[in-house]
Amino acid sequence: MSRAVSRWIAGLAVLLGLAAIITVQLGPNRHHIEDELTRRATAALTAAGQTGTRVEFTGRDALITASEADAAQARTVVEAVSGVRAVDTRLVPTAVVVTHAAPRQVLAMTENVKATLDLFVLRERLSAVPPLRFRTGGDELTAESRAALGKVAAALADHPEARIRIDGHTDARGSKEPNLQLSRDRADAVRSALREFGVTADRMVATGHGEARPVVPNDTAEHRAANRRVELSVA
Repeated sequence: MSRAVSRWIAGLAVLLGLAAIITVQLGPNRHHIEDELTRRATAALTAAGQTGTRVEFTGRDALITASEADAAQARTVVEAVSGVRAVDTRLVPTAVVVTHAAPRQVLAMTENVKATLDLFVLRERLSAVPPLRFRTGGDELTAESRAALGKVAAALADHPEARIRIDGHTDARGSKEPNLQLSRDRADAVRSALREFGVTADRMVATGHGEARPVVPNDTAEHRAANRRVELSVA
């Protein structure tokens, strides 16, 4: 065997080895992503009243199995789930359902489903907002966070009936009273910024909790950074 052929075979063996390593490392992570997206998408469909619609994922791409009557709404629900890249639809025959509900009852059921779907979509949009940041030790929002709040205001404009909570938190460094005041000031700063973007005051409740509600122990710099936060949620 010539030296050139030997080098070619050795190079091919290295490439195959690397491919195997990458497959082993990415495989479990991909399955985790698919399972998590399936769980969240299924929960969203259930909340929208689509208990008969199925969804499965290949990576971040969704395949919906639904009746023709439900397909459009199901697609909207799944597309709103954070992390979904693409949605395809597989139609199944629509079952004939005989109902004796009065028109007003049917209309009320439809409106309730729409309200639930709207609420889910707004929650997903709020959860996609990056962590809000402030100048060190103060309540001045960074330029990036003000821009993010502009997107929050746009989301609220699309859901004019919704109200939100703004909850400020700090880490455990320093004294409790100054931390409590800082958390209030930061929550108020977020509310003020949203008002500048057109969100009316009656749609927002701002509260500061200081260091009382950590999400992780205050034992490392990374954990303390996670505890310094302002959370946005649907009221």
